Amino acid sequence: MSMIEVKGLKYKYPDTEKLVLDNVSFTIEKGEFIGLIGRNTAGKSTLCFALSGLVPHFFKGAYGGKVMLDGMEVKQHGMPDIVSKVGLVFENPFSQISGAKFNVFDEIAFGLENIGLERKEMIDRIEESLTLLNISDLREKNPFELSGGQMQRVAIASVIVMKPEVIILDEPTSQLDPQSSEEVFKVVENLTREGITIIMAEHKMEKVAQYADKVLLLDDGKRIAYDSPAAIFSLEDLFNYGVTPPVITRMAKKLGIKNPETGHYPVTIEEVQGELAKEMEKHAGQKAIIKENRSGSNVCQTQSRSGAEESRSIGVQNRSGTDEKRSKSELKVMDLHYSYIEDIEVLKGIDLTFKDLSTGIIGQNGAGKTTFVKLLKGLLNPTKGKILLDGKNITESTAAGIAKQIGMVFQNPNDQIFKNKVIEEVKFGALNVGQREGDAEANAINALQKVGLDEYKEKNPYDLNLSERKMISIASILSMNTDVLIFDEPTMGQDYAGKEKIKHIIEELRRAGKLVICILHDMDFAAEVFERIVVFNQGQVLLDGDPRNVFSNEPVLKHAGLEQPYVMRIAKRLGLDDSYFVEEKLMGRLG
Repeated sequence: MSMIEVKGLKYKYPDTEKLVLDNVSFTIEKGEFIGLIGRNTAGKSTLCFALSGLVPHFFKGAYGGKVMLDGMEVKQHGMPDIVSKVGLVFENPFSQISGAKFNVFDEIAFGLENIGLERKEMIDRIEESLTLLNISDLREKNPFELSGGQMQRVAIASVIVMKPEVIILDEPTSQLDPQSSEEVFKVVENLTREGITIIMAEHKMEKVAQYADKVLLLDDGKRIAYDSPAAIFSLEDLFNYGVTPPVITRMAKKLGIKNPETGHYPVTIEEVQGELAKEMEKHAGQKAIIKENRSGSNVCQTQSRSGAEESRSIGVQNRSGTDEKRSKSELKVMDLHYSYIEDIEVLKGIDLTFKDLSTGIIGQNGAGKTTFVKLLKGLLNPTKGKILLDGKNITESTAAGIAKQIGMVFQNPNDQIFKNKVIEEVKFGALNVGQREGDAEANAINALQKVGLDEYKEKNPYDLNLSERKMISIASILSMNTDVLIFDEPTMGQDYAGKEKIKHIIEELRRAGKLVICILHDMDFAAEVFERIVVFNQGQVLLDGDPRNVFSNEPVLKHAGLEQPYVMRIAKRLGLDDSYFVEEKLMGRLG
């Protein structure tokens, strides 16, 4: 008997006509790791709800077909029976934290308390889950005072601690730094070895290819394919479903390298490293020379009061190849300190200048990135130091006081959205900074067009999925037309198409002379899109420079809990130097 068997599953939400799941069928065996992929509107989250019993027991609507869980039909059993077997990690961790507990330890204990587990075993399980997710140091912290990524790990720990037979994870690494993301995948891999069945919706195709036993591809609520990662990522029409295969697979396709036995393209570097190197040598007409990993000596490894100017001096070029305006604004941060709790500093003397160059800020969860941009926006007041905007000290200013100059997209869109109609939400900020009604309406519609959601202007934002709400929050700031724009994790939960939209928005803003600052955990996106990269670690700046020099400094990146862009790691494995840090250049090396 299969652990999960889905037969002809159909579902549509109340008061809607369209099927979100349309005749979906598949089986999952005990201990398998299933990657669930597809564009953001494919039906992945709804399928997660159906497998966990929330559909149809919590979300009503029209339901057809069967979901069998270890021989038990989900529709015919109540949630108490289902939750004893299945745990679900929600897409948005802010929605999963109970709010009933005041520290992480008690939050993780909450579910165990509800099932009356013996105290000693409960403590042992909690300690194990804290260690697995590398959050032991957070045990006494309030969950709602954590960063988004830290909260995401707490949510995962609160499910793992229950030891269900099946764990369903909906975008569990969307807010995690690279090291934490890898840790989650390794934890999940170990759980499958213990016989626990894993279903994970994920946009990180390289990770899915590396860890999943099978991949289920959904589109428009329908099952498109269900097979091994190699078979799925070898599909010639994969892009039509909003999915791009791993970089290695795209390289192999370009060179025509296939597994002779299966006819599939490789999905990991280990499968094809030697053959790729030979093909690249042939196409380039010269031997690929293995170079030592560079130390990144041109990168500022200490604080600099002229970070933007120093970044320009080490060779940042205009990547767009077009004439563009330079930024109208300058933000200068001088000896910036901040503490949420007295004597425990979150930021420890930050000195940075932002002018002209689009800047990506990277660092581990809890490094102080979000706190830093909240200070820039005036949402917090520093305990020490100054923030100068065009020479004016705005340290004591409120967010409202500088709203005409600085716009900020929050990490969690639910913290930003409060109107019950999309168009009203998007034009609210524009009206708030003094735009006339007609101008605000026009700017709001234009912003919605840029993020691809203009057809949803009359909808309630909370009827949309998390990635769409994130786009609405971006549109809300675009409509304000501020000179400085700050984005906190804009690519969170976005599929390939969503990331491309955000990339083009940032490039357009830069060409228009806007100052763009962005917090990111996607190293490849950071390397490709931004002219300057700043690395935060434990409230300090470790590196500040252009992408090549920052990302070539592997020792310091590791110290900060980060990793090089995936493309750069592939290039190194193939004997190429550190100039190959974006996919376009690496693909160009193939001829």
